[in-house]
Amino acid sequence: MGQDNPIYKELAEQNRMTTGEITIVYDVPCVEVMLNSGESIMTFVHSIPSLKEKSLLVQDRIALINKTHYLLVVHGSGNISTDKDKMFVPLDYSIEPKILPEFLSDAAKHAKYILMDRRQQYLGLYEWGELKYCYPISSGTANSTPLKKFVVHYMDQVHNSTIYDQAPMDHALNIGGAYFIHEGIVPGYPASHGCVRVFPLHARFLFYQWAKPGIPGKITD
Repeated sequence: MGQDNPIYKELAEQNRMTTGEITIVYDVPCVEVMLNSGESIMTFVHSIPSLKEKSLLVQDRIALINKTHYLLVVHGSGNISTDKDKMFVPLDYSIEPKILPEFLSDAAKHAKYILMDRRQQYLGLYEWGELKYCYPISSGTANSTPLKKFVVHYMDQVHNSTIYDQAPMDHALNIGGAYFIHEGIVPGYPASHGCVRVFPLHARFLFYQWAKPGIPGKITD
């Protein structure tokens, strides 16, 4: 995988790469690109012919390894904005990124188990120890999300913060005290007051299809 790669060539022709160096990110060869103000991962992908050919897969993969959403607009407005303007772009989409452990011994005796990695900013859903789903998260700034073991105590479809001005925290899973996993903005870095945000579609999958009270888990670093 080198500079003769068609994706690399097109990115070089458009002067989109920051350095041109090929970097391995989660076992995938990538280059770093700069997104302009007003761009999203989606609009960027549509501007590169070899990426646009498999647009949906490419958008999802770039968003996953950069811990953000393909619709967030660089320096945009409101709740669809992000200030993350540098993104790693894979050069080979046949390689699945290896982010969280494929097998987790702590989860092996549980039908379902939730692992959250605060350092990497990912959440893994395990079934009998096997990783089934991996989602980006946004945990608390200044490490305000505690490292701990937990269980899902209860679930609340429509939830508002009792601490931060009734902020919406819908499709919420309580993991002890004032801490929840809930839908929200995932900008690519820790940005919450201490809860763990996931994308709305991921939160709804958790709430309606996968999670239930009593499921154990842990937050690691």
